[in-house]
Amino acid sequence: MKEKINVAIMGGSGYASAELIKRLVEHPHVELKRISSIDYVGENIGVVHKNFGNRLPFILENLTPAQVANDCDLVFLTLPHKVSYQMVPKLMPTGVKIIDFSGDYRMKDVSVYESHYKTTHTNPENIESFVYGLPELNKNLIKEAHFIANPGCFPTAVALSLLPLAQNGLLTTKVRVVGPTGSSGSGVHPQAGTHHPVRSRNLKSYKPLFHQHQPEMEQVLTQAGGRDISVDFIPMSAPLTRGILTNAIVDLPKDITMEKIQKLYTDYYSDSPFVRVLSEKKYPETISIAGTNFVDIGISLRQERSGSKSFVAIASIDNLVKGAAGQAVQNMNLMYGFDEMTGLNDFGQWP
Repeated sequence: MKEKINVAIMGGSGYASAELIKRLVEHPHVELKRISSIDYVGENIGVVHKNFGNRLPFILENLTPAQVANDCDLVFLTLPHKVSYQMVPKLMPTGVKIIDFSGDYRMKDVSVYESHYKTTHTNPENIESFVYGLPELNKNLIKEAHFIANPGCFPTAVALSLLPLAQNGLLTTKVRVVGPTGSSGSGVHPQAGTHHPVRSRNLKSYKPLFHQHQPEMEQVLTQAGGRDISVDFIPMSAPLTRGILTNAIVDLPKDITMEKIQKLYTDYYSDSPFVRVLSEKKYPETISIAGTNFVDIGISLRQERSGSKSFVAIASIDNLVKGAAGQAVQNMNLMYGFDEMTGLNDFGQWP
C-alpha cells in the first residue's frame, strides 16, 4: 500500500467535482495535483465553487489528458456523458488508474447504452476493462481494478435497496421504483425543467419509464442474482438541492416474514460500513444522510389477499456523495488499500 497517492481531476466545474475536491484535499493519503476544465480557465477553484473561498491554490487549466495524468497515479473523470469515452483512450496509455463518473462505461451492452444515451459510443472495446464501482456488491473486484465505472445516483440507491433480495434468490419479478431527487443531480447549468423558480415549490415526474438509469438498475440487480427481472422507474423532480429517496416495490412469496427479511438485510450489510439498515417501522429521510456517504434503508411488508406479500425497500442517499463523489473516494480507498471510510466518516447536518 502506498502511503500517499497523486491524483488529478478532469472536469472541475460541476457540483460533483466540488464535492470530490472537498473530500480529496482533506484525505490523509492523497495529494491533489491539478484540476482541468474547459470552463473558467485561469480562475481559482474558489471563484467557481464558493465554499472554498481563497483557501485552495488550484487554478483551473485546459489540459490534454496526458498533461492531466502527468506524475499521477489516478485520474478522476468528472465529465459529462459522451465526453468520457473520448478521453479514456487518451488516458489509458499513460498508465494511470481511472475512476469515471459518467455513464459511458457502466453498461456492458453497448447497444443498450447507445439507445438510452442517444449517441454512438466511440470506445466500446474498453468497456469490459471497467469494473462497476458499487462496493457493496463488487468490493473484491474493485480492490484489484485499474478502471472503475462509478455508478449512477439512482442505480446506487435502488441496487442497495434490493441487493439482499437478489443475492438470496428472492428478486424474480417486476420491480417498480418511484424516486424523488434534488436539483443538483441535474447539473450546474440551469435548464427550463430544473430552474429554481419552477422547482422550488413544485413536484413532478420526468422521463417516466424511459430514464437512462433504468437499464443500469436491471444490469446490476441481475449481476447480483436477480432473475428475469425488469424495472419500471419513475423519477421525480423534488424541491431539494441534495438527496434521493427511492421506493422500490416488489412481490414476495407468501411464506416470507418480516423477521426473515430484516435478518437478510442486516446480515448482507454487516460488512458495509456506509449502509444503515433501520429497525422495523423506521424509514429513511433525506436530511439524515445529506452531505454524507451514508445510506439509510428501511423496509416494510404487507400480506395481500392473493396470498403473496407486497414489499417495499426505501433508500435515502446524497446524490453528490454516495451517488457520485463519495462513492468514488470509497472506490479509491479500496483500490489502494486504504481504510474504506477514510475521508468519508463525517456526520451530516441535522436538521
